[in-house]
Amino acid sequence: MIFRQIISKSGGCATYVFGCTQAGELFVVDPKYEMVDEIIELARDLGDMKIAYIIDTHTHADHLSGAKKLASLTNANVYYHELSQVKFKVERVKNGEEIKAGNVKIKVLHTPGHTPDSISVLIYDRRRDESWNEPWAILTGDTLFVGGLGRIDIGGENAEENLYYSLAKLKELPDYVEIYPAHTAGSVCGIGISGKPSSTIGFEKRFNSLFRINNKDEFVNRIREVKMPKPKEFDDYIRKNLEGVI
Repeated sequence: MIFRQIISKSGGCATYVFGCTQAGELFVVDPKYEMVDEIIELARDLGDMKIAYIIDTHTHADHLSGAKKLASLTNANVYYHELSQVKFKVERVKNGEEIKAGNVKIKVLHTPGHTPDSISVLIYDRRRDESWNEPWAILTGDTLFVGGLGRIDIGGENAEENLYYSLAKLKELPDYVEIYPAHTAGSVCGIGISGKPSSTIGFEKRFNSLFRINNKDEFVNRIREVKMPKPKEFDDYIRKNLEGVI
């Protein structure tokens, strides 16, 4: 299995490229617009693997998504959660939906809170587990960061409670499951984001002060106490990402 994490030089945005060499197919999750050429070059360097699946974990507010542009150059399908309000052609996925490519499988978890359409992506590798029952990693988007959580002021109605229940889903995963968020330090999309690019469910249960809260009322009150100024460019990025930029 191929797995690459690409972190942009500004904003701490993380893009993930992974897939099965046997099938010759790649998944690309959360491509940033400025990184599209780099992603295509990486696919070539990996043996001219085909970019077959492009996924945005949510409608991004802090940068331009490269999903539509990358799809136009590769003929890959773009996937968003069914609640997404994107106005261009995409495949809409539901909670629990799976996609397989050779020895690699992903499973979608709907994890709203940061945005209503937020998803996390579980990754399975049949070479590690022939039954495909045990995930080894999860791409948590802007739901769970290393050391922090996603901001909820663009999350819509009941965002605090939705985030609490989304995190409860993640806590059900085995402690050894690796987490890879959509941002590292430098992003304005979350609270207390670490510069560390990855972690595990178990580590975050132990050291992430907000993630380890297991009482809903306490969690909601703590989240509401956090005041983060909303960058003025958020609304513009959301509008452009819903329309799709090429």
